[in-house]
This record gives sequence, structure tokens and C-alpha cells, in this order.
Amino acid sequence: MVSILQRMRKLKTLLAIRVGPGAAILPKEVAKLNLSFCQHIDGGHRGARKFWREMLPRLQYRNPGVPMTITRHLDPSLPATLTIFYRRPVATSTTTSPSSPVTPSGPRRVEKAIDIKNLSEAGILQLLLLETKATPCEPTEVELQELRELEEQKERSRRDSERSLEVRRQRKREEAMLKAARGEVLQAT
Repeated sequence: MVSILQRMRKLKTLLAIRVGPGAAILPKEVAKLNLSFCQHIDGGHRGARKFWREMLPRLQYRNPGVPMTITRHLDPSLPATLTIFYRRPVATSTTTSPSSPVTPSGPRRVEKAIDIKNLSEAGILQLLLLETKATPCEPTEVELQELRELEEQKERSRRDSERSLEVRRQRKREEAMLKAARGEVLQAT
């Protein structure tokens, strides 16, 4: 069974979903996001793919009510786009004229497609934040402290690994020397 401390460290790595680039709260007017790009990074689709892997999970975490869909295609010549669907409330008037069509009470959607081909993931995030006027989430002091603790733990783990590797190398050298010494003794008699 894995120790509780090891499990807690693994859970703390989920902190990366809560903080970092892409952790932003979208305004209420944003109804849906659709990211469309090629499965392969050829032809300028690298940034869209990195945005999908690194920043979109943070956006999804901070905006659980906003559906975010991904469309991947095989043709690298097709554009990579980020489509933002907005809600536009139906205008209510005090008088209803017979000439105006009756619309359902649901929100109308207006979409804005942004060409993100050949852009980096940071550039895509900046365009999204500017277009939607989203507010980035700054990490709290507790989260910053957890991040520092995780970094310290990673550094300790790296040092321990190096130390352990050096101990194993030393043991192998000693065993090789012992084998060589035994071999010489056996040959001398």
C-alpha cells in the first residue's frame, strides 16, 4: 500500500490545474468554446495542441458551466480556429407588435471565430482573454505555499535520486574489484 504522504503529494500535483496560465474566469456572456485543429503539429497547429493540453483544463476547471468542445481533423491545411459562442439576451419590449416574430426564451448565440494557426499557446490565451474580457485568477497565498512545497519536494527527490545512483555505482565498482581480486587469487594458485 502506498503511504499517505505519497498519496498527498500526488494530490497536490493537481494544484497545477487550479493555478497557472489559463486559469481565468470567463464572463457570463460566453456560452461555449470550440477549439478546432489538426491532430498533428504540422502546418502551424502546434500552439493549438499545446493550448488544448496545458491551458484548456484550467479554463474548464474555473468555468464548469461553459461547454468546451474539441474538433481534431487530419488535414494540416485546414485552419486552426478558436470559436467563441456568446449569449445575447433576447430584447424584451413592453409592447409586442404582430409583425415581430416570437422567439423562444432561450439565448441567441453569436459566434466569433479566431484564427489561431501558427500562434503559440500563450498567444492563443492572450487572444481569448482579450476577446472575452476574462479575468485571470491569481493564486492565493495558500496555493503559492503549496507550489513552493512541491518544488522543494521535487528538489529533495532529485538530490536523493542522485545520491542513490552514486551509492549503486560505488557498490558495483566494489563488487567488480572483489571479483577481479578473487579471479587473480584463483589464477595464482
